[in-house]
Order: sequence, then structure tokens, then C-alpha cells
Amino acid sequence: MKNVFYQPKDGWVGDTIPFAHDGKFYIFYLHDERKGHTEDEYGYRTSWNLLVTEDGVNITDYGVVLPVGGYNEADYACYTGSVIEDKAGGFHLFYTAQNNYNPKYHKNGRPLQFIAHATSSDLIHWDKDPASTFGAGESIYEPWDWRDPYVFFNEDDGCYNMLLAARTIGAGSKNGGCVGLCKSKDLIHWKAQQPFYSPKSYMTHECPDLFKMGGRWYLVYSTFSEKFVTHYRVADSICGPWIAPIEDTFDGRAFYAAKTAATNGNRFAFAWVPTKRGDSDYGQYEWGGTLIVHEIQQQADGKLTVHPPEALTASFHQEITPQELTDTTVKLVNQEGRRGIAVNGMPETCMIEADITFSENTRSFALAVRQDSLLEEGYFLRLEPFYNRIVADMWPRRPAGVNQWYIDGDKPFMLELERPFDYRKLEQNKIHLRLIADGSILCLYVNDEVALTTRGYVTERKHWGFLVNDGSIEISDVHMFSRAE
Repeated sequence: MKNVFYQPKDGWVGDTIPFAHDGKFYIFYLHDERKGHTEDEYGYRTSWNLLVTEDGVNITDYGVVLPVGGYNEADYACYTGSVIEDKAGGFHLFYTAQNNYNPKYHKNGRPLQFIAHATSSDLIHWDKDPASTFGAGESIYEPWDWRDPYVFFNEDDGCYNMLLAARTIGAGSKNGGCVGLCKSKDLIHWKAQQPFYSPKSYMTHECPDLFKMGGRWYLVYSTFSEKFVTHYRVADSICGPWIAPIEDTFDGRAFYAAKTAATNGNRFAFAWVPTKRGDSDYGQYEWGGTLIVHEIQQQADGKLTVHPPEALTASFHQEITPQELTDTTVKLVNQEGRRGIAVNGMPETCMIEADITFSENTRSFALAVRQDSLLEEGYFLRLEPFYNRIVADMWPRRPAGVNQWYIDGDKPFMLELERPFDYRKLEQNKIHLRLIADGSILCLYVNDEVALTTRGYVTERKHWGFLVNDGSIEISDVHMFSRAE
């Protein structure tokens, strides 16, 4: 059976470059085989590989479509970029070229970054055009932060615009990143302009993306200085100003470098779930991992929310709900502490749905998965009305230490796996949970608006259930589904 979330057999998915054409998503991505010289060298000589899908679930893998260059070429590694169709129906691919090893492509001991170009008539076979490769020029921007080109035709100025992850000359290293801008009439000759967006807030704005939806413009980019996350900004005009909504992200730490594409009226955000070193819950997050897709929905106030693609939920078509939870409402009441209900039998790949109504002043409640029979050891997708947030937690939080208190008891959830959620806007304190589990990936959707994705590598524990702390909940309409043919 195919996995729910795609990962190639011979590597890992890095940054995605989705492009919509003829009702299909062409998902180009940086293919990392993790063959760097050290365990800390990721993205070593990544090629562009191609996946094609109509629904984000059923995927055809075309393998390498943009190979890396040789030692004497600028694109010894091929990094993130974009694809665009010209007015004559030809396709242009712009990507970041970087050579970390040949001194020819260094300055002051640092590797330079270049924008490279390739063309195609079918989106599968590409011809590189080395003559059109260009660097920052150093009149406005630094030459070593000059990457991730996103190209589009700007109707307002009548020419092609290129957004880049860039840094202006002399800008600070911590907060000096910006979304750079170049313009071209022919997709060949580019001239640097003043930054498209420069909030002086982040080290860099990786993988910039831009789209218009419901009369508003959205600028998307990813950062790793404040925290690892994909942000978005909103404007009524392509010229800005770019306003940050109160909640400006699509997911948490384990959903990075998202870029979007739309077809048939549906816009999807494509990103990667990072692996952890050693395939361990206690390992450091790594660069690259597994493809994940959220569908984007625009609310009346312009806010963007996400939910699973319809084809993804439809792929779970065999109900396996435990008898203990079938056609019943379970009440968990405990005003003085913790109470739970546990059932046995959680497949590695499944979808769990439930409606939960919580009483006023309930401190927290959780969907507990991959647990022991006491719901003490495992993963907790916890909802906390007291703090207006949703978090992912696990126990034990770290390997046992010499002393009893070496348990990370002062870390109430996993690093950067926290999502804001305003419980005051709920009707009758009722909430819908949908969890999609696939191997080590756990992806929770709340009210089909908020997503929280995490890794959970211990899959042999088979108990799961629900918990409440200091309050009461009613659990109804519980369903578990598998994808068995």
C-alpha cells in the first residue's frame, strides 16, 4: 500500500516548487540523497525531481528532470526556484545555482549564489541556458543571499517580476533579510530593483511565493531565525502594504518551505515534514523529509485556513471504529485532575475523527495516540482553552536521566509545535478533530481550519483515546478509518 504522505525510496523531499498546468500539479522538488561529506551537510548536490498529481494524493514520480552540474559549473547544486509559462506556450524554469566547493564560485571565502535558467516544451525535458545565469551584481543586494527565484508576470507594470530571498548590501545578519526584486521584459535580461518587501524582521525570507485570491494578494515565505515556519502577509494591492494577520502561519515547525499552486479552483500548499536525526523523537530536526499537502481556504475576513485535500480524506474508506466508541457519547468528567478513556488497536496508517464538547473552565483535553494502556506514554495532541492554543506533546519528553527530575517537566510541549486557537469563537464549545497518521507522521486538523503536524517515531504502541484535565468533555461521532483495499 502506498504511503499517505509521499517520500521517494531513494531520498528525501526538500523544497517544493509546484506549478499548475492543464488541471494537474507539477510538483518539482529538491531531491536530497543525504550523501554530504558530514552528517550535518544536507542538500548536497540536490537535483530537481518531478512529481505529477491531480489531487495531491495519487502521484506519478518522473525522477530527475533537472540534473546537477559538474565541478566547474555554477549549479553544482540546484536549489529552489519557480516555473512559468511564457506567452508563446513555452516553459521557463528559474533556479538557484550554488557551488560550495569550487573556489571559482566563491568570494572572500564564501560561496556565491546565482540565478540560473532552463527551458522546456513539456515540463519534463529541460534544456539549461548557462549563458543567462546571473548573480546579485552587488549594486543593491549581497551576492551570497540571492536565491529561490519566484517569477510571475505583473500586469501592473507590464513585465516579468522575480522575487528572491535576498539581503541588501550592508544589512544586518540577524534581521536584514528581504524579498528582493528583479524585472525583465523577455525572461532573459534581468535588472535588480529595490526590495519588494523588507520588514527588517528575519534573517531571510526563503522560498517566496505570491498569489491573488478573492481580491486580495498574499505573500508567502519561510523563516528560520525567529522560528522555523512558513508565514504569509496580506495586501489589497500588489504594491502593499503587506499586513501580518494575527495568526500568520499555516502549520508549525514540522511544515516548512511551503509554496502554493492552484488548479480547478483549489489552491494547495506543498511543504515538507522534516525528519529527525536517527529516526528518533529525541533527534535534531533535519533538512528535508516527506511531502505534505494542505488545501488553503480563504475566510471572509481574508484570513487563510487549511484543511486536508478531499482526495486524502476520501482515501480512508474502510471504517474500523472500535466497538467501545461506536454509536455512543463518552463523557469524561473530573474537576480535580486527569481522566481518560483508552482503546486498543491503532494502525500505523489511519484517520481518526471525533467531535468534542468541553465545559466552561476546562483546562485542557487531548487526543492521545500511540500510547500504553494507561495513556501515560505516547503522543498527545492537546487542546488548551486556558491558553488559547493547540500543542503536540509526548512522554517521556527525553531519555531517562540520572536524577528523577531529568524529565523536561518544564517543557509543556514539543519545541515550536504550538498553534494559536481562539476557543471563544466556538459555538457551544464544540470542536471537530481529524488526525491523519502515516508511519511517523501525525497531522492534526482542528475544525478543518488549523493544522498541526509532528513526527512520532514510536509506532508499536497501539492504544489511543481521549483525556481531560480539570474539567469535563463529551466525545461523540468517533470514527477510525484505514486505507485497506
